[in-house]
Amino acid sequence: MILDNLKLMNFRNYSSLDIHFSPEINFITGDNGSGKSNILEAISVISNLKSFRNTSDSHIVKWGSRSYYCSGSVTDSEYEKFEVGFINENDKTKKKIKIDGKEITKASDYYGKLLSVVFNPSDINIITGAPELRRRYFDSVISKIFPDFIDELNDFKSVLNSRNILLKKIREGKTDNKQLDVWNRLFAEKAFIVLKKRETFIKDFNHFFSNTYSMISGEAGSPEIIYNTVNSVNVDELCKLIQSRLRDDLRKGSTGTGPQRDDFIFQNSESFNFNNYASQGQKRTASISLKLAEFEMISKIKQKKSIILVDDIFSELDEKRRSNMIDLLKHKSQIIFTMVNSDYIKKGIYGDFKIFSVDNGSIYTK
Repeated sequence: MILDNLKLMNFRNYSSLDIHFSPEINFITGDNGSGKSNILEAISVISNLKSFRNTSDSHIVKWGSRSYYCSGSVTDSEYEKFEVGFINENDKTKKKIKIDGKEITKASDYYGKLLSVVFNPSDINIITGAPELRRRYFDSVISKIFPDFIDELNDFKSVLNSRNILLKKIREGKTDNKQLDVWNRLFAEKAFIVLKKRETFIKDFNHFFSNTYSMISGEAGSPEIIYNTVNSVNVDELCKLIQSRLRDDLRKGSTGTGPQRDDFIFQNSESFNFNNYASQGQKRTASISLKLAEFEMISKIKQKKSIILVDDIFSELDEKRRSNMIDLLKHKSQIIFTMVNSDYIKKGIYGDFKIFSVDNGSIYTK
């Protein structure tokens, strides 16, 4: 899949933008704060229906406007055009998504059709940050490969929220616990679907992650990702576990067991916590390897190439890792880089490429 054209209106610092990309390599250069990353963010919104910065749609709208619009025209695909629009009027928000002019009402019917993988300096937080960041990341990758997982995850979150509301009401004496057995069972059923999908996924993902980490680092041995969850072989066992911890749940007014508490642990070859012993360079390598593994796994399972978006990470890497990363990326798919320093662009090693320069909401072709 190739993104041929991107159009924006009132998106971040762009009143309007119309840009045509090379089908191979693209470089977007400019000073910090000029709007380079905003272009990648727009592609992420068209692809994933949300910003890779995990910010709300209201914050994406250009200052002084109430709405934004972005569209991407693609080639080498069964689809031709993807559109996302958002409006905030009188404190009411509305988002519309279309594929080839047809409005899509369910995210699972849109997600995974325009595939992109974003490499961003903040990716290191997946390694070093809170468990919530790892759950969010891996759930998003699973959803790209298996869009039905979006509905399964939403169903689980809905049941979790309803059970938590009931727990709080019981704790406050506003209702009795007669309904708890029903909600415990329903929660166990929905939770089991999510944890088993994650469990199966991470076993396959580790193979791709191990290979990409070794290729970039040039080191023998690579971290392994362990899905840290409850040990339940079926729904009945999980339901019994939830019931056994009911006293704690009632005391806290929330559910303490389940996928919403799970984590993905990175372990080194000696089975120690990778985050505690790895250097900053190794953690950076691991975060880049995650995204390369994501690209490779999606390509193999879906038989589709993701657009690769690389947001100013070259400055984070030493020359060896930078060279290894370029060797792994080139000729795989369409790539769009952003960078401040254009010195990294060496003619002759990229093939067909375009260079764009961004300056205060305007873009020029060099």
